[in-house]
Amino acid sequence: MVKRGARGRGQIAAATRAGVFAVADIGSNSIHLLVAVSDGVRQETILDESLPSELGRLVERHGEIGSRAAREVGAAIRGFADRAQRLGATQLSVVATEPLRRASDRKEALRAIADASGQTPSVLSHEEEGLLTVLGLLHGHDHSRRLIVADIGGGSTEVVLLHPDQDSRTFGVSIGSARLLARIDYADPPRPRDWHELRRAAQVALVDIPRQPRGRLVLVGGIATRLLKLVPSTMLTREILREDLAAMGEQLARNPAKEIAEQHGISPRRARLLPAGIAIIEALLHQTGADELVVDHGGIREGLIIASARRGSSWRGQLTELVGESRLAGA
Repeated sequence: MVKRGARGRGQIAAATRAGVFAVADIGSNSIHLLVAVSDGVRQETILDESLPSELGRLVERHGEIGSRAAREVGAAIRGFADRAQRLGATQLSVVATEPLRRASDRKEALRAIADASGQTPSVLSHEEEGLLTVLGLLHGHDHSRRLIVADIGGGSTEVVLLHPDQDSRTFGVSIGSARLLARIDYADPPRPRDWHELRRAAQVALVDIPRQPRGRLVLVGGIATRLLKLVPSTMLTREILREDLAAMGEQLARNPAKEIAEQHGISPRRARLLPAGIAIIEALLHQTGADELVVDHGGIREGLIIASARRGSSWRGQLTELVGESRLAGA
């Protein structure tokens, strides 16, 4: 884990004495738990784990989550809360993203989750999700140039444009790896026709993202970090060159998900989503005009740890201010 102070965050006075904070994130593909010690500037991970989730698939196919799945999520959150408490966290912050934003039975699902867990999730807007992602970046980035921060999730992709001396701009796009798989239902491995459909769908979904010529595209999320395993040298540099991206695509075009999983230590379920992830990344590069592509191991959960440490339970109304502080310190 990279210490946040290593990239200039030490210039921000810590908002609190170091404490143990816990966050849970209910997403389309997984339900995550992160427990970390933080002083509002730095953080070190104590526990980072996840459970598979079918929420994205349920919402894509049926438009709703259903009471059974909601109760299962609630049981998972209850288990997370118990583990977090044993590790020293005084409370667990629970957030939900795309599946709860879209589900027609959102109110009923949230009530069922709360009844089963004792925790009522906060359903994040696209903007809140994007700002938390920026706040959670763990590596150094040159804030004197254009940055495009993109979190490719299972059900959506959040894109934040950061320009020197300008306010951040956030775009939420209702396309993610699992949602794109459900929409295209490509073969394993994808056929040339499948690749064409994947790329076309991704480009259409991202058409409203403005160009940022000569910008750095910073990817976060499981899809990006797993793709690095396909070209191991990129795991050291965190930089993906055009030839690296092409090599990743060639592997996914030749080998079924089971073989990709066995060769690179990825679950078959996750490996099945990688072609959709490649298509979204290619579309992001094409649409934004970015000339550099890197992967950051932080993200929404790390951002929520920092936000909770610095602002406590009032973090939700202060994200823009927190990100502004972060950008000044990282300049």
